[in-house]
Parts: sequence; structure tokens; C-alpha cells
Amino acid sequence: MLIFAVAGSLIFAASHSIGSLVAGRFLIGLGFAGGMVGSLVVLSRWHSPSGFTQAMTLLFAMANVGSLLATLPLAAANDWIGWRTTFIVLGIATGVVAILFLLIVRDSPNESAGHSSRPQTLGDSIRGMRDVIRVPGLLYVMPMIGIGYASIVTIVGLWGGPYLHDVYGLDGVTRGNLLSIMAIALVLGTLAYGPIQRYVGAFRPVVVLGGVASAALMLLLATVATASLWTTIILLVAICFIGAYSVILMAHGVALVPPELSGRGSTTLNAVLMGGTAALQIGSGEVIGLVQTLSGSVAAGYASFFLLLGVLTLVAAIIYHRVPEPLSRRQTASASDK
Repeated sequence: MLIFAVAGSLIFAASHSIGSLVAGRFLIGLGFAGGMVGSLVVLSRWHSPSGFTQAMTLLFAMANVGSLLATLPLAAANDWIGWRTTFIVLGIATGVVAILFLLIVRDSPNESAGHSSRPQTLGDSIRGMRDVIRVPGLLYVMPMIGIGYASIVTIVGLWGGPYLHDVYGLDGVTRGNLLSIMAIALVLGTLAYGPIQRYVGAFRPVVVLGGVASAALMLLLATVATASLWTTIILLVAICFIGAYSVILMAHGVALVPPELSGRGSTTLNAVLMGGTAALQIGSGEVIGLVQTLSGSVAAGYASFFLLLGVLTLVAAIIYHRVPEPLSRRQTASASDK
């Protein structure tokens, strides 16, 4: 699959029209589409339930390092060698990663275990997805998965920079530095949530606390969208750190799915996560533009954006609160100790 990503990067670098740019970006997305799901399935085969959460924490932390690289480092590369050469370099780097993955990674501790099942038909896949949806409690997890990660990525990767420019007039370098700090906070938060979950011995209270706290910060930012720059920076960094609970949320969802459905379960949850991100990025732009047009205020548009994130996160947390724990608190704590 990464071959498509390499081809997409090179096409993007050579593009001279919007059509070829979109085609290149489509291939990049297609190539990386299986990365998270495939990694989760491999990790589930190599690790015990308690070790899986720790491994997923590291996986998400490394994924968030990508968010960090997409801030100041990417801007610096663009200024240094240009965006076309930057995408060529990224394509080459992706090819190297693909080769290393092929040579080093194994599907399971037993090399033949990952290939023992018969090839599945389209009907098998559809029935498997139906079985995933029927897993008790899993539907209550999905709204939180759809908004949790999406809200942070939409802030760091889409509207954080324009907000700091339009409201505070910050230049590109300063915005890049602040976005880098936010991305670092996201990485550190991801690494922090793993030990917190093991200490608590349960998924739900950790996610609910993280979701409610991040929602409260977003609602606060919505009311002070034109506050001092330092106040805004502190709130944005805190939102990124506390909002990193999605790693525990995904671990909870995967833990609810029976082992025989782990691949389809991971695929379903990841589709909700990415689908929520796509929907929020499109929808939030419409909301910001509409409010700015109606109010005549740039800041009001961004305030409505943070208000939207806060409300959606609170609603999702209320729904998620009904999700059962995959194990009792005592069993989960015991597994973590082992």
C-alpha cells in the first residue's frame, strides 16, 4: 500500500494543475490508509491485552510526532528546498520505511499464524463488519472516537494557524513555533495517558475525565477567543495535552472486540476516527465562514468553532459513559501489573 503513497508524493511534487494535485493527494491517502489498522492488528498479535495498550500508546505517540513534523519542520523544509523537493524527499523516505517494514516486521510471533486463515470473500467481509457493529457497547464508543481525535487534529492541523494569524496577526515562523509546541503537548499527553490508565485500572473514567476536561477548555476558549495571546496559547497547549485521551479510547474499543474480529474491529474504529476527522474539518470550515459572514467578526467565527468542538465532545462523553469495561477493575489492574 505504501507504494501508492510514494507514487502520490511524486505526482504531487510534479503537479501543475489542481487535478493532478488532488490525484497525488488521493494516492497518498490511499497508501497510508492501512497503516494504522495494520499496525494495530500486528500489535494485538504480539502483545497481551495489558501490553497492547502500552504498545498502542507508543504507536499513537509516534503518529503524533508526524503532526509535529508537519508544523515548523515542514515549513522550514518548504522555505529551504521548496515544496516540490520536500514532497520528493517525503516520497523517498516513505519508500525506505516500506522496505524496512517488509524486511523487519512479522505478522505474529508464529510466522505462519498470520496467514493460516483462508482468503475471505466480500460477503465474509460484510458479515464481519455486521458482527463488529453488534459487539455490545461498541456503538457507544464510536461518537467519542469520531470527535476526540478529530477535534485536536483539526485545531493543530487546520485552524490553529489561521486563528493565530487572523486574530493575533502572528507571522508564519511564530505560528509554526506555537503549533510545534501544541504538537509536542499532544505527543506528551499521549505518552502520559498509558500509565494513567494502568494506574486507574479502567478505561472509561480516564476517557470521560479527559473528554470532559478538554471540552471545558474548548468552551472556555470560545468565550475568550480574543483574550491575551498568552492566555490563548496556554489554553491551546492544555487542550492538546488533555485531549490526547484518544489512545485510551481506541484501546477500549479494541478491547471490546472479540479476538477473531480484531482486524475488522480495528478497521471499523479507525474508519470512524478518520471519517470523523474528515467530516469535522469540512463542517467546521462551513461554520466558521457562516458565523464570520453573519457577524462581520473574524474572532466570532473561531469562537463558534471552539464552541462546536466543546459541545460535540460533551455530547459524545455523555453517550460514551454507557460503555461497559471489557474487564472488571480488579481484573484490568491485575492484567496491567502482569
